[in-house]
Amino acid sequence: MIQRKLISISAIKANVRPKNVTMDKRKYCITCGNLATQEALFRLDLGQGVTLLERYCNTCMGKVK
Repeated sequence: MIQRKLISISAIKANVRPKNVTMDKRKYCITCGNLATQEALFRLDLGQGVTLLERYCNTCMGKVK
């Protein structure tokens, strides 16, 4: 399993609902599918300096290690 180390967490702005589905630029939680409110940056231990960005809602963010 690939090891990941949490680098930082930042809040993201929740956008209003767009007029149609094709214009939807909102971001969703990677775990539950609700609107995301937090972004987490992780460093992956692959020996190549890889960084991973994942988005979470407030509820799921509490479970992130």
